[in-house]
Amino acid sequence: MRRHVFFIGVVADAAEARRLVDLGPNPDAQPQEASRFRAYWGERAELRRFRDGSIRLATVWGASGMSQEKRAAILPRMVAYLLRRHFSVRTVPEVMQPEDLLVVDTARPNSTKPFGQVADPLAASLFCLSTRITQFAQTVDISDDDSGAGQASFEAAVNAFGELQHEIKQLEDQMPLSVLSLHAVSPGLRYASLVPPKPLPVSQDGGDDAFIEPLHVVVEFASSNKWPDDITALHKIKTAFLLRLGECYSAAHPDSHTQLVNRFHGYGAADGLLTGASSLTLGSQEDMGYEGDNCIDIRHAASGLTFRLSMLCDREGELLNKKAGDMKLAGLAVHAEAIEMAHRKWMRCHVWRAKHHQQILDLCQRHHPAASMTIRLLKRWLSRHMLLGQAVGISDELAELIAAHVFTDPSTGLAEPASGYAGFVRCLALLAQWRWGEDLLAVDFSADNRTVDEEGGAASKTLAQGVWVSAGMPASAAEALEKTFVEAKERGKIKDCLRVATEDDQGASWWGTVSPILTRRLRTLAKASLQCIVGCLDSGSDTQLPQVFTAPLNDYDFIIKLSRDVVCRKYEQPPKSAFATMAGTDATSSNDCSGSEPASGLDAVGGQEIFKNLLPTMPQSHQHQSRPGKLPQSKRHTNPFRQPGMVDFDPVALYVRDLANVYRDSVLLFNDVYGGHIVAADSIHS
Repeated sequence: MRRHVFFIGVVADAAEARRLVDLGPNPDAQPQEASRFRAYWGERAELRRFRDGSIRLATVWGASGMSQEKRAAILPRMVAYLLRRHFSVRTVPEVMQPEDLLVVDTARPNSTKPFGQVADPLAASLFCLSTRITQFAQTVDISDDDSGAGQASFEAAVNAFGELQHEIKQLEDQMPLSVLSLHAVSPGLRYASLVPPKPLPVSQDGGDDAFIEPLHVVVEFASSNKWPDDITALHKIKTAFLLRLGECYSAAHPDSHTQLVNRFHGYGAADGLLTGASSLTLGSQEDMGYEGDNCIDIRHAASGLTFRLSMLCDREGELLNKKAGDMKLAGLAVHAEAIEMAHRKWMRCHVWRAKHHQQILDLCQRHHPAASMTIRLLKRWLSRHMLLGQAVGISDELAELIAAHVFTDPSTGLAEPASGYAGFVRCLALLAQWRWGEDLLAVDFSADNRTVDEEGGAASKTLAQGVWVSAGMPASAAEALEKTFVEAKERGKIKDCLRVATEDDQGASWWGTVSPILTRRLRTLAKASLQCIVGCLDSGSDTQLPQVFTAPLNDYDFIIKLSRDVVCRKYEQPPKSAFATMAGTDATSSNDCSGSEPASGLDAVGGQEIFKNLLPTMPQSHQHQSRPGKLPQSKRHTNPFRQPGMVDFDPVALYVRDLANVYRDSVLLFNDVYGGHIVAADSIHS
């Protein structure tokens, strides 16, 4: 039998694609339109009364508290539902929900033109790549149906941060200086981390503490002229401030837990502050913080999340900058370079990261909900190819800027991506096609939220959430960016390095550049990944899709395989269900985490497809009930070192960091930061 593949592309309106309710006609006022609406949607069409008193037919796709991640699946659900209803097209269980499957085959219209019977294995089937690819953004321990997954937990973390701000502001009377503000700088607080922030366990057996990533926050106190002029003395006073803050918070919230942390712990004299630069980039992921600083961990009593607070002191930045200038005048070039490095790290930790955080938060939360999944998919892809973080990889911030570019660049003439899949594919195309040595890549975060009425008067209504209207960067700023790029190119500093500039960071120096070697590797991998995606579309199958997220290991000089037992983040690997193809094969590579959960399946009851985990339907009282903050037993993963509550302890990252510090001039080291147990190495040839 001849097989045909039909391509169905949907260009979505970002403002409408995630709407929970689609309104139809009023049956009394528009009987013919209502009849057509019912025939079109079948049992999905419901008669509803709305708050304004109107009575209309409507289709409802979720409750008001539905996460943005689940909202993104509404459009594929609609397409799958309509194809099933009107053309008897089968679909995979990831696309349609159980409530869709229960009603889709009832009262089919006479106009139905089926490609075949639903039960016929040779009948038409729908392959939805946009839904399928988002499985790789999931993890072993958090499935799409868990209450702790997706956008809702991001929102919970943001709300918890707001509560922490209020709680600390209430401690002002007990502190030497008043608290001006708290600046969040963690990807988990801007919808940009792969794994949503997870709380500490409420009891010894109540949660998941295999790896607890703290949420970084910068505390800004009011200025004072009493700060000392000595850096060491200033650090001691900052430590005293943080200790006092922890004592006051613990006294006000007895259920909380605080602990002072020193980022410099574990570094040798030649590491961190004095050197800090890897052979190919401005610094490793460990260098993103200012290692000479102290911080304090606060377990938020209400949410169980752990916040890591560091202190912003403007006087410290002024002293570092002045000291570097004095050493230059004294001819102490080496010492001046070390202090300049320390000043850059201070700026990066306390100023630049806060600015970047707010820009990405606005992008994901206010303007483009699809940007969050785009960033998560891009980070997963980079990490699976061992190119995210660590000594030679791309920093979180740089990856986020690449994703932000595809949402804010008006020069392509394309509408902004309305789904994470579309944004991810555009990121791959950008990495595969951009001429880094010839063209400037800049992200324009400017947005025009002003509206005018038809006569050009005052604004009559605000823009719909999800719509980004780029005002365009001011001409002066664009000219300054281009001038900076041309000057750097003339000095030979551009070469073929991946670099992303912004209006605030015209020299693309905040997050460093990627070496020509890794830029070429990124280009090659992006082209190969795009070919796999095109192959999936051509064949109507997902057989090649796992290759997009599988790192080829043949090109490395040697690899080090670590024991999975000591990989704290192994549960952040993709689930095995993501690698299970439609053909029934498991394309899991050797770089995957063991213990991944199998793919969920379907069963049939009364001719209807139902998820197996919904059979049999049990009363609510018989279903598994867990305390708030407590995970099901199958989802709990304790710390492999039997030390509950260890915060930010990743032995693999520390091991790779130490290897990079020792062999930075000889070997390039690569590792999947999200739980990879393989360290790959390439020799640096002279």
